[in-house]
Amino acid sequence: MSDILSLANSERRDASPPFANGTHGDVILRSCDDVHFHVSKQILSIVSPVFADMFSLSPPADAAAADEVVDGLPVVRMSEDAATLDLLLRWCYPIQHPPLATLEDTRRMISVTQKFGVDAFVDAIEAALEAHVVKDPVGVLEIAITTSLEKTARSAARAALRIPLSSLASSASDSLPGKSLAILIRYHLSCGTAAANAIAKRNFFIALPMLLSQNINEFFCMTCRSLDPAVPIPGQIPVWWAPRQLWHFLYKAAQALLLHPHQDAINLVRLEWCSQCNGGIATQRAVSMSTFVSILEREVNCEIEKVPIPNFI
Repeated sequence: MSDILSLANSERRDASPPFANGTHGDVILRSCDDVHFHVSKQILSIVSPVFADMFSLSPPADAAAADEVVDGLPVVRMSEDAATLDLLLRWCYPIQHPPLATLEDTRRMISVTQKFGVDAFVDAIEAALEAHVVKDPVGVLEIAITTSLEKTARSAARAALRIPLSSLASSASDSLPGKSLAILIRYHLSCGTAAANAIAKRNFFIALPMLLSQNINEFFCMTCRSLDPAVPIPGQIPVWWAPRQLWHFLYKAAQALLLHPHQDAINLVRLEWCSQCNGGIATQRAVSMSTFVSILEREVNCEIEKVPIPNFI
């Protein structure tokens, strides 16, 4: 029997400090992959009501058995693996909290803190989750839905607009429940319609040298100047003149925004000017076009923000 116990002790793995053997601990948490964490009941009880209840229970009748006591300390078997326990405990202890650098770390932390009722870090953990929104909005949305974080889910849905609909439907179908995926796609399409309509309204137009004007005489290139084709009856609304390439650009941008309601879609539209527009005309037009695109992006973003973000929880 003693040989078996010696073998078990030799194969036992202790967690790294401050949860290693011989430290301050008065109880051992054993992970599901058999790593021992020597911890303080008092510290964990202050942070977690679940741990407080766990440690207040009377020990079982066979608590003195060799597999329930190690180094004179009671052992509590946990369903979490060592990586998850280590992360949780380092946040519970009055030491520097490890960063939640990956989405998987954040997923683990949200799940385990909810399980143990650790409310002190809710805001910090949700902030860590939202920090991943830009890089992986679909992954954040999936975690937010499964952990009932409505605010974060809405932020992730808005961030997912930067993904074209074809790519979004493909990536999200592997991780989101069918109902949530349908809600996300409907929202994406609604934002696409709003963005495309923003271009059609033309109410953001301003006069810009060599690019956009209500006076035909301000354009020097007779080859490329053109009346706005979206205005079939002059006189109904302000009539604008511009190089025909600008009208082509706006048409292509509107089509792109329908399935990719984000300013990235605008920036991907190619624009080739008239070959006869050179010298000072080309230089001034480039400056005006930069201004025009910035105005267009603001207008598109403004219209998208008016689209209500649906509830996912």
